[in-house]
Amino acid sequence: MNIDQIRKDSPVTAHYAYFDTGAAAPPPLSVLNAVIEYLKKTAELGIYLPSLRKEIYANVEQIHADMALFLGAEPPEIAFTKNATESICVIAQGIDWQAGDEVIVPDTEILSNLSPWLRLEKTRGIKVIHAKANSEGLLETAHIEQLITPKTRLLTFGSLSNATGALQDAKSLCSLAKKHGILSLVNASQSLGLVETNVRDLDCDFLAGCGRKGLRAIEGTGILYVRNSLIDTLEPCLIGWWNSSIDPQTQELILPNTAKRFEAGCPNVPAILSLGAALKYATALEMPKIQARVDHLTRYAVTALSSIIGFTLYGPLDASKRIGLIPFNIIGKENDCIDPNLLVTMLEKNGVIIEAGHFMAHAIMQKYQIERMARISLHYFNTEEEIDKTVDLIKNFILTYSAS
Repeated sequence: MNIDQIRKDSPVTAHYAYFDTGAAAPPPLSVLNAVIEYLKKTAELGIYLPSLRKEIYANVEQIHADMALFLGAEPPEIAFTKNATESICVIAQGIDWQAGDEVIVPDTEILSNLSPWLRLEKTRGIKVIHAKANSEGLLETAHIEQLITPKTRLLTFGSLSNATGALQDAKSLCSLAKKHGILSLVNASQSLGLVETNVRDLDCDFLAGCGRKGLRAIEGTGILYVRNSLIDTLEPCLIGWWNSSIDPQTQELILPNTAKRFEAGCPNVPAILSLGAALKYATALEMPKIQARVDHLTRYAVTALSSIIGFTLYGPLDASKRIGLIPFNIIGKENDCIDPNLLVTMLEKNGVIIEAGHFMAHAIMQKYQIERMARISLHYFNTEEEIDKTVDLIKNFILTYSAS
């Protein structure tokens, strides 16, 4: 992996040590150029120039195929959405729920994979069963299995927590669901593009993800995988042009028997083209190498940060069970927590970008008895030197903070 070239492809690295991929990663130049080239063509030629539109729609179909290949799926099993939240909602709204049906949702989930199910409690009479992660934020199959009843319809979970950095054993969890004849939905928002992902290997029924994080596409890119045998069982929550037609003889509504039935209206072409370019970039780098690079940087960062007096790490202590995301706080001598927002402000002034907050993971905040945390989230374009710089800045800030 040519890190120098990768950093040349990533202009942000000339200005900042960017540690916020968990929110959104900066797109490489090839992704940016794919969007700019398309927008220039629409301005110069007109959006609906017939030959241009034919070319663009062919590209969109090819990107479906590229995403399918990337995930180990078939092209008809892939739909594009605005984000992972929308992908989750497509599944939540599409299943033929009966009153009393149960959905198992871990306490590690953020609003994107919690609110849709809580809403269904109100509107469809389902019951949300809250599974508890262990003290490190990891889900244990034995505990999940105890929660399964004859009324359980679905198990859903995030493969990589945005607030603990815990990398779940997604394959074992999906296997457990299949063993009991229940559906599985993996929220891969944080892991997609960091961790090699194959839906056939996971044997999941549904997978939701987004392009703006690990894959480094632009905002507005969402991915949904639906197992082929389940496509026709889901009711589309949005319908219109693009995902339906009318039989001219019978006037009956026709829906495609592919995941395209979940894409309604004009596609977000710039976002999809960015996703296509991002897939090419990641594929050229090779996912196993990306994962190994991020794993190395994660271990390096945890070790370096642990040299800071008062550093408190949240999530797995075993580095092999986390990747990319390092949530933490700095606890002072009087057992007081340095406001993580102060760290964010100080680091930004010194050319380092991290994030702080509750990350919509209220149950996790309650588990650790905190209101917010700081979070460093890494990707392959980061370096050991950037990590060292960040650690030194925090150490110097603590000295100033303690003296004030």
